[in-house]
Amino acid sequence: MYTLVGGTFNHFHKGHELMLRTAIDTGCRVIIGLTSDDYVIGNKEFIIKYRTRLKRLKKFMDKYTDNYEIHELNDKFGETLKIKEANLIVSPETYSTAIYINNKRNEMNMRPLNIIKVPFVLAEDFFPISSTRIEYGEITRTGKRKNPIKISISTNNSLKTMALRDFLNKFMKNFDVIENHEYETDTDQPYGDDTPRLARLRAMKGLRDNDYSIGIESGLFYNKINNVYYDFHYCAVIDRYSRITTGVSSGFELPEDIVDVVRSGLSVSDAIKEIYNIPDIGKREGIIGLISNYNIKRYDLIMESIRNAFIVRFRPDLYNIF
Repeated sequence: MYTLVGGTFNHFHKGHELMLRTAIDTGCRVIIGLTSDDYVIGNKEFIIKYRTRLKRLKKFMDKYTDNYEIHELNDKFGETLKIKEANLIVSPETYSTAIYINNKRNEMNMRPLNIIKVPFVLAEDFFPISSTRIEYGEITRTGKRKNPIKISISTNNSLKTMALRDFLNKFMKNFDVIENHEYETDTDQPYGDDTPRLARLRAMKGLRDNDYSIGIESGLFYNKINNVYYDFHYCAVIDRYSRITTGVSSGFELPEDIVDVVRSGLSVSDAIKEIYNIPDIGKREGIIGLISNYNIKRYDLIMESIRNAFIVRFRPDLYNIF
């Protein structure tokens, strides 16, 4: 049995390495289709010469196996319509081509290829590594950003900015966080669907020419089953391609005396000020700090909502967002 993998392998990078290692790990003889210069010249703006790409490809494969062969690829099919039984290694970008190939094989009364889809390899900025991005000088072959990742957050609350920076520090080294203060909300105390709506509005207002823009809103959700209000944080992340991902923090039940004051028209922060004479609690420990005896603070919930909004971006191939 064979394992097939094809590509241009222009600016050989971590994504290419994963595809080839996956092919090798099948234990089958690997047949690599390397696109010819003539075939790709009409599809790509920048192309490294075939002989250079071939040399780099052989160098990588020889480190791990000698059970392979490389064929020049002059069409989208290569060996896929010739071999009776094989695995086919694809990326999320080329998965649809694999389906098309299997449809063609079905028309030819051939067994379908066993499609193995490998995930994207992400750069430092959570966007997939690609030869195009390397060619344009945006990232290195290993996915490091050459210029800072620009991330906006629409807020006047430094607590949100601090939580965002602390989260990003776990995954990124080269980034700038910019506070956007040019936004408006139509209520000081969101309820229900207003919370995600306003978080998205904040995010969209700060995008501009940034890589990402973040909007975080806290709001109240009424649970009819047990007749209580929950306070939660909602984070919206929009990227430069206009893709939005969202996350929600843990919710906690508000005490009835606070709910009564909030329902009269005040925000939660203003209610805390009126009842307990504690000003600006939302910019420090938050109401969660007060009612949890300071075992949990608002920072923790903000961080949780940010983390959950980025979870989708760790494996974008599972959500089809790229």
